[in-house]
Amino acid sequence: MATTEQPSSAMETTEHVPVDDGSMQQVEAATEKKEEMSMLKKIADKTGMLGDFRHLNFKDPFLMKEKNSRWWREVRAGTVTFLTMAYILPVNANLLGIAIPYKKDLVIATAAAGCIGSLLMGILSNFPFGLAPGMGLNAYFVYNVVLGEGLPWQEALTAVLFSGFLFLILTLLGLRTFILKFVPPGVQLALGAGIGLFLAFIGLQVDQGMGLIKGDPVTLVTLNQPLSVSGNYDASKMWVSVLVLVTTVALMAMNVRGAQIIGILFGTLIGWSECFARGQDDSIFLYPFDTCSPQQLAADLSNATATADGTGSGFDNSPCYCYAPQQVAVLPEIKNTAGAFTFGALNNKVFWIAVVTFFYNDLISCAGTMIAVTGKAKIRDEKGNLPVGNTNMGYLADSIGTIIGACLGTSTVTSYVESAAGVVDGGRTGLVGITVGVLFGLSTFFAPLISQIPYMASSPILAVVGALMCTSIQDFNWSDVEESVPAFACLIMIPLTYNIAFGIISGVGLWVIIQLILVPYRLARKEDPFVKFKMLFEEELSHDKMCAASCGTFLNELGKNDDDKDAAQQKKDDDDDEVGEEEQLEAGNGNHAKEV
Repeated sequence: MATTEQPSSAMETTEHVPVDDGSMQQVEAATEKKEEMSMLKKIADKTGMLGDFRHLNFKDPFLMKEKNSRWWREVRAGTVTFLTMAYILPVNANLLGIAIPYKKDLVIATAAAGCIGSLLMGILSNFPFGLAPGMGLNAYFVYNVVLGEGLPWQEALTAVLFSGFLFLILTLLGLRTFILKFVPPGVQLALGAGIGLFLAFIGLQVDQGMGLIKGDPVTLVTLNQPLSVSGNYDASKMWVSVLVLVTTVALMAMNVRGAQIIGILFGTLIGWSECFARGQDDSIFLYPFDTCSPQQLAADLSNATATADGTGSGFDNSPCYCYAPQQVAVLPEIKNTAGAFTFGALNNKVFWIAVVTFFYNDLISCAGTMIAVTGKAKIRDEKGNLPVGNTNMGYLADSIGTIIGACLGTSTVTSYVESAAGVVDGGRTGLVGITVGVLFGLSTFFAPLISQIPYMASSPILAVVGALMCTSIQDFNWSDVEESVPAFACLIMIPLTYNIAFGIISGVGLWVIIQLILVPYRLARKEDPFVKFKMLFEEELSHDKMCAASCGTFLNELGKNDDDKDAAQQKKDDDDDEVGEEEQLEAGNGNHAKEV
């Protein structure tokens, strides 16, 4: 039976061969499909289109359980973040108002852009970030693009729109990280501090600032003397600004949440109370600076008609007014700045320089905020890498926020480093960003109130924010001239030229020139002459790592090695001397023993 069953078994095996071939084909097809999906995933990852939406579920919304958080903690952290960011509402409106004569529209546009941008960041990326029009870029918008280069504010908004689309396209193509690599780490660190000095410089000036410094034909800038109220009409506003400044800093030193907005409220109450009590004619807080002293008003009193919103015309066509609200809340409506685009400057190189500057600063600001805040929130992995899907969506939300902000009538929208305040308070998820967005949305109804915040209340915050932005260079290696001098060029040229783009060009250009000059020197030392250029494209590059490859660092190590060799030789000589002395002593003792 065994012999007769064997052919049957063989026959059965032969009959099942086609079935096995079909199974193999199915397995091969499944493997190929899996490989194709893996390839598509890799392509999507490289192009910046891959997102991680695991947080959008009902079982564990925003992954709060996974991150060991609670909804009330996230809402509280979002409120803290909003309080630290809320200064942007009056500050941005006051700053952009220098170039765009529609302050109420600017308040609503700022709040609406912050609302939409923060909501997108929270929903898409699940990062605890708040978004709003960025400080520094709004100053560049006003002083460089509009006042400096003479572009109409409508064309400047068009430049912001183009920069947003450029950011969006490069985000989807995955080129954002590649472009960042062209700027050395040292210059990137100095860029934040340079913008901080720029903001502080603006906040201290007489033009929509604290009024502490003014122009001088000999020294370019000088102290706005005298500081006494009797000798200088503007001294009253100056001293209130100083009071707001020290109060804000003191509150921050005591770790009071929302210290900046408290400082703004403090200065605003002083200004409003005085303006309501004394009226426009007798107020000691009349604006603008250097135009509204009693002597000047008396000289042409018949032509001065001041109004609370600054639309009156005084002598030399300069309005004199104090700040006091006439309304508390209205339905939000943007009448003049929404969609105010013009395309007449597309053939102007100034326009395209502005587009690139807006884009690159937004890119650096967004990347820097993600790196800094995610580190505090412990979102990065063991190697310090950001989660790819969340990061892609974060860049996407940032670029869309800029596009929407330009459509509403405000400068570049970016991620705020103040989001770290909410992270310190316990925020870990996108619910923080959603909370920030909701609070920004509510503030759109109070545009008449916010638009009347005086400069003496908001400008000190520019100085405070400027000081905080200098923390980007707190661990900078200033002893390495290869890296420190180009970084310093970037840092100092931004406030001195009133131009962020000139600062970036100065820093990067000087760095490249220095590295090219050092090529023969490195060849003579039998080193890679382009070692630092190659390092720019490494995956994990830091300022310290770049400094380690500097010529000066090598010389220091070489000198240290020589010193170590000299010390070792000296120790050997000392040991030999000790051995010689011991041998002589033993020999003397032996001779003495023989004599005995």
